[in-house]
Amino acid sequence: MTTLLQQLDTFDGAAITLPNGDTISFSSIVSVSNVLREEIKAVATKSADALVNNSHQNDAETKDRELPFSSLTEFVIGLLALEGWVEEFSILSDRFIYSPPSTLGEKSAVNSTWFLFTSGTTGKPKQIAHTTKSICASLRLRGHSKQSCWALTYKPSKFAGIQVILQSLLSGDCLVDCSSGSPDEKVALLKETKASAISATPSWWRQLLMTNSIDSLNLTHITLGGETADQHLLSTLSTCFPSAKIFHIYASTEAGVGFAVSDNKAGFPKSWVENGVNRNYLRIKQNILWIKPWFDAARLNNAGAIECDDEGYINTQDVVLVEGERVFFKGRLNGTINVGGHKVFPETVESVLLSSPLVAQARVYGKENKILGSVVVADIVLSKPPANADNKKIKLSILLYCKTHLDRKDMPTKINVVDTLALSDSGKLVRATS
Repeated sequence: MTTLLQQLDTFDGAAITLPNGDTISFSSIVSVSNVLREEIKAVATKSADALVNNSHQNDAETKDRELPFSSLTEFVIGLLALEGWVEEFSILSDRFIYSPPSTLGEKSAVNSTWFLFTSGTTGKPKQIAHTTKSICASLRLRGHSKQSCWALTYKPSKFAGIQVILQSLLSGDCLVDCSSGSPDEKVALLKETKASAISATPSWWRQLLMTNSIDSLNLTHITLGGETADQHLLSTLSTCFPSAKIFHIYASTEAGVGFAVSDNKAGFPKSWVENGVNRNYLRIKQNILWIKPWFDAARLNNAGAIECDDEGYINTQDVVLVEGERVFFKGRLNGTINVGGHKVFPETVESVLLSSPLVAQARVYGKENKILGSVVVADIVLSKPPANADNKKIKLSILLYCKTHLDRKDMPTKINVVDTLALSDSGKLVRATS
């Protein structure tokens, strides 16, 4: 098998652009990764020699080792050094954990098992196993003469971040880290590095759209993932960037990339449930989407890590609604708000709020109520509020708008106007209440 490091050895030019404008070449990345791999090999050899000379196993010599990283460059170098060399490694937020290679010498590449952690948006993060093949299966590597620049908006240790990193590097493109900084700082960096491709969550895109200089970007490829992409956002991005190809991707750490929708419409075609898509099969049971990935996710993972049925379909916990020939996402099953026994999906209420011309960002959550159990509350960021705006009148106008688009039980009982909404390390809206 060909390792990631060997694949990158075929490229030249800039691989990573730093925030200060400096670049790191493919040749430098490959060279440093090879040096690190030799260091790992030397430590493993020393441990093996120690075991040969001492029949008593030395825990200090054989225990799992850590490889820290504090930047995108260090992450990439560590990943390339470990993949194909060690049998398995885990990726945490700031370090790799790996076991020393079990065999030494001039060994051929191994099929490494990667252990990633879910984002834990609505629960405790879970450790999920993948192989290099399952990680790279959905990449669409392009052969071209002109180098593109991809913007990384996710943390590199997350499944989505790894997808962007490998999509860029294995295509011979350049990568710029835009995972931190204010929206205006991100736009400035994107403009300076001439980024042409961005993959980000819908919440990240909404923040970027609020800046005054987004029109200065020349984008050719736009990807949304991690959250539901509503029609209003898709239409807005299409209007702002008419030349860009727009995809919203359904993926998870457990199932990998399920599918990519490219028709600029919310939801996905019902025919995919009947015929499958992207080598994956879909099923809707009791309004919940189940997905059977092309690889055997259940075999890779310990029992209980992933909820599968007897046929290998994974319970995504995403509730969907079929309308005509389209399937729409309502929200997460374990993220509903219980209002007097009625389940309210925050994402559904947010979609209505975001369709109002007055609202740029929205977060809906439940607040404890002694009678109903919970009531629905919404925090919103106004879209270009006028000077001396009367928030009381604006809130009333938004409530009346919701009344015409929502069931009475789904209505927010209170709307708070805020300056900004926090995003998690994975770029998603923070769901925890204040």
